Amino acid sequence: MQVVPSSNDSWLWTGGKLLATILAVAAVTAACWYAGVNQTTTGFAFLITVLFIGSGWGLTEAIVASLAGMLCYNFFFLPPVGTLTIGDPQNVVALVAFLVTATVASQLSASVKRQANAAIRRQLELERLYSLGRSILLDSGNSSVPSRLARHVAEAFELPAVALYDLTSQQTHLAGPEDLAVPAEVVHQARDGEIGSGADESGARFAVIRLGTRPAGVLALRGVVSDTAVDAISSLVAIGLERARTQEIENLAQAARRSEELKSTLLDAIAHEFKTPLTSIKAATTSVLADPQFTGQYREYLSIVNDETDRLNDLVSDAIQMSRIEGGKFKLHRSLVSPNELIETVVAQMRSRLEDRPVETIVGRDIAAVYIDRDLIQLSLRQLLDNALKHAPGQSPIQIGAETRPSEVRFWVGDDGPGIAGADAERVFERFYRGRLTPHAVPGFGLGLSVVREIARAHGGDASITSVPGKGAQFTVTLPLTKERLP
Repeated sequence: MQVVPSSNDSWLWTGGKLLATILAVAAVTAACWYAGVNQTTTGFAFLITVLFIGSGWGLTEAIVASLAGMLCYNFFFLPPVGTLTIGDPQNVVALVAFLVTATVASQLSASVKRQANAAIRRQLELERLYSLGRSILLDSGNSSVPSRLARHVAEAFELPAVALYDLTSQQTHLAGPEDLAVPAEVVHQARDGEIGSGADESGARFAVIRLGTRPAGVLALRGVVSDTAVDAISSLVAIGLERARTQEIENLAQAARRSEELKSTLLDAIAHEFKTPLTSIKAATTSVLADPQFTGQYREYLSIVNDETDRLNDLVSDAIQMSRIEGGKFKLHRSLVSPNELIETVVAQMRSRLEDRPVETIVGRDIAAVYIDRDLIQLSLRQLLDNALKHAPGQSPIQIGAETRPSEVRFWVGDDGPGIAGADAERVFERFYRGRLTPHAVPGFGLGLSVVREIARAHGGDASITSVPGKGAQFTVTLPLTKERLP
C-alpha cells in the first residue's frame, strides 16, 4: 500500500536532509584540512560533493551545500585563513566562480533527476493503466459492476480510497481501506454537465465518467495520481461500464430470442395437434353431409359445423405460418399468381367473418400475373382484412385492391375506421404494439401487422400505412416485380 506522508513527516524528512547536507560539507572540509590538500583540489572536492547532493536529494539541498561549501572554503582554505575575509582579489573571483558553478551544476543535476523521476512515474502509471485495463476486460464476478471497477482501480494504483458514484442506481461504491465520500454538489454538477474533473481540500480528485456524451457517474480518488492518469482511469471505467451495459443488452436480446423461438416452437406444435381432431371432424361431417337421406334441421346444424371446421382449420394454418414467420423459419415458394384471382380467394376465405359487411374489390381485369408466394400474400391480406373488421364501424365498407406499376405490385386494404395518429403510424408494424386509439375491447396481441411487414420484406418489399385520424386508414403491401418465371 502506498502511503501519503503527513505534513509533520514531510518537515522531519526535509530537516533531516538539510542536516545531512551540512554534515557532509563538514566531513569534506575536515578531510581536506587534515589531509593538507591544496586550494584547487579542495574546491573540486566541494564541487563534487554539491553535485552528489543535488543528484541525490534535490535543488534545495544542493544550494545549501553550495553556500556551506563556499563559507568553509573561504574560512579554512583561503587566506587569511580563519576569517571570512579574502585578501587576494583573485580568490574572490575564484570563490564566486565556485558558487556559481556549484549552483548551476546542482540545478542541472536536480533537473535531470526530476525528469528521470517523472519518466519513472509515467512509466509506472502506464504499467498500472495497462494492468487496470486488463483487469476490466477480464472482469467477472457476482458483485455489482461499479463495485468491481472501484476495487480494480484501488488495487491497480494502490490507492487508499476510491469511490464510484453510479448516476443510474444513485449508489456509491467504495474500495480501499479508507472511506471517501462524493460531495452532493459534485454529483449535481456532473449530472448537469457542469464539470469534467476537479479536486477538494482533502486532496481527493473527482472525474466525471461519460458514456459517449451522457454522464454516467463520478469517480473519486485519494492518493498520488497525476491529472493525466485520473482522466485515463475515468475513461477505462467508462469502458468497463459500457461493456457491462452492452453485455446486459446482449443477454436480454439472447433471452428474448430464445423466448421467441420457444414460443414459436410451442405454437407450431400446438397448432399441429389441433390439425388432427379437425381433420377427423371434417371427414365425419363431410361423410354425413354426403348422405342424401340426412335432411332437415340437423343437416343445417351439421353444415354450420362443417363450415366452422373449415374456418378453424384456416385459423390453425395461419397460426402455424405466423409462428414460423415470427421465428424466422420460413422460405418463399414463388409462383405466377393473378392478383385478381388472389384477392377473390381471400375474400371468399373471409366470407364467414365478413358476414354482411360490404367489401369493394378494386382490381383491373387486365392486370398481369406476378411472381410471389401465394400462401404468404394471402395470409397478409387476411390479416389486413381482419384488422379492418376489428377497427372499422359495423356496416362501413372495406376496400381491397391491387395494382401494378413498372417496377412493383401493390396490394392494399382500406377502411373507414377511426384511423391512426402520426405517432402510432410509425410503430403500428412493431410486434405487440397497439395504438393509443385502439380500444381495449378489440381482441388481438398486435402481431398481425408485424407478420404482414415480415412477409413483405421477405419478398424484398415493405408494408406501409396512410391514415387520417377519424377518416380511416389504408394499409399497403408493396412488392418488387421479379423477372423469375416458373420452369
